[in-house]
Amino acid sequence: MYGKQRIILSLRLVLTSLISLFASADVHNAVHRLMDALPGQVQTKGIPPPYNPRFDAASGYVPAAMVHVSSAEDIIITLEICYAENASVALRSTVGHSYIGQSTVNGGIIISFSELKELEVVEEGGRYIAKLGSGLKLLEIYSRLARHKPPLGFAGGSCPSVGVAGLASGGGHGLSSAMYGLSGDRVVAAEVVVYNHDDDKFEVVTASGYNEYSDLLFAVRGGMGGNYGALVSLSYDAFPVTNVVVISGNSSDVDPFSQAQRIKKFQDFMHSDAAGPEIFGIGGFFGGGGMQYSAQCICDADGNCTTCHTKFDALEAAVGIAHPLRIEQDFGKAMWFWADCTGKDIYPPEGVAHCSEEELKEAMDKCLAFYRYSDGGPNKAKSIYFPNDMSVQELQALAEAAVDPVCQSPRDCVILLDFYGHAMSEEPDDCDQTAGKCTSFDHRTPGWHMQTLVYWEKDKATPIDKLEWLQKTYDSVFPGSLGTAYQNCIDSDLSDGRKWIGQYFPNPDTYPRLQQAKCRYNAIDMFNFEAVDLMTIDIDDSICGTGTG
Repeated sequence: MYGKQRIILSLRLVLTSLISLFASADVHNAVHRLMDALPGQVQTKGIPPPYNPRFDAASGYVPAAMVHVSSAEDIIITLEICYAENASVALRSTVGHSYIGQSTVNGGIIISFSELKELEVVEEGGRYIAKLGSGLKLLEIYSRLARHKPPLGFAGGSCPSVGVAGLASGGGHGLSSAMYGLSGDRVVAAEVVVYNHDDDKFEVVTASGYNEYSDLLFAVRGGMGGNYGALVSLSYDAFPVTNVVVISGNSSDVDPFSQAQRIKKFQDFMHSDAAGPEIFGIGGFFGGGGMQYSAQCICDADGNCTTCHTKFDALEAAVGIAHPLRIEQDFGKAMWFWADCTGKDIYPPEGVAHCSEEELKEAMDKCLAFYRYSDGGPNKAKSIYFPNDMSVQELQALAEAAVDPVCQSPRDCVILLDFYGHAMSEEPDDCDQTAGKCTSFDHRTPGWHMQTLVYWEKDKATPIDKLEWLQKTYDSVFPGSLGTAYQNCIDSDLSDGRKWIGQYFPNPDTYPRLQQAKCRYNAIDMFNFEAVDLMTIDIDDSICGTGTG
């Protein structure tokens, strides 16, 4: 019996080796064909790792090649070759911010969209529609729109290197969202390379809320990237904006009860009539016991910020932290401020709206390099939504977690509470609603989004104690939550049994609609591979009603 088991085991090992050999041969063939088809655009050495070092080569993620595409035609050629050669494909819009490493693939092909940087604004009926290439970073979008006349804004976050394609595909929220909604809410069209199952070919289609591809736009607006196709561009309804006022107050008082009381007062103000949609805010607890609140108020259309200052006077009095930082500045500069890039060694002296193209490019490069240096360590995150009336007890539990011995410094442990309300809570109605709502983003309950993160040093072993702290902190407040989570903060801990489906898409109609969209546009499951298999939209013959391979 023992000898028979050894024979079976040996056969399995041989079979595994053969499968691996054939797979390597497929990728090898794909790389050579790609080099012939796209000369000078295929990189096989020095491939940049994704933003999170958890998914670099030292961690076992060694892609065979990266293809730098510059058009929809390049994407189609790349996908045709990879599909024919059975090579795994990962999509990377900018530097690869996925929390689960979805923008890299071991032994496969990465398609980099970093050359797709088109930004063109067209005025249509009093609206400013900005066509944004899928390789644009937020800092590039903020800066280019600030140079438009009139200056325009984009409702996104503070991380300057996040790509617009990934952000909008998961909904996207940020410092202007209370007034202007989610990033995906203002996307009115999308160019996407999809797989036409009937004709057995890849093609580019333009989806809008009212054309034959409206189901694709529904999926793009919050349904998670890397599922339906390769985004070429997004058309975004940009908003005219002048000045803003930003405020930031912090306390190093290590008393968890006092810190919880301060955040509670901040939260109560944010959901009161005294705040209004002009203000978006974030509260947080940090390793070592620190607490901080930050907010941004959008000034009047003519640039008058009197109302914002009055509102922040009230906020300052409510929270009770003396002498918070308060700055009035134009919207474009404020986006650099949140990235901590307004210092004299980085920000253009004449401002992003008036400096030369060369000066702007140099300043953006400095900002992006600085941000990655200061924020680019290995990390893991968890996400959950809360109603607007979080209790002092819940907040105190979070403040106590921040002074756990494992959290020695603000860089060890971070607990952020993002405001949710006003325009963020309103589902857009800019589509043919015959099939249902316009976006696949289901989180519309006013309240708070909590993102909890742990960081550690690069080239160090993954700290088990920090991961345990992360899970323990999450579990301690989960009972008071809404039981839902933000899909842009994608969490592989939810992969078992695909628990993420109910958390990311609590509306019972949303996930089945996403499955049907994937059946129509990516029945071959082109961007799925072993490392992310349980975190992608699930399809098979029984769901699609036809062969999926």
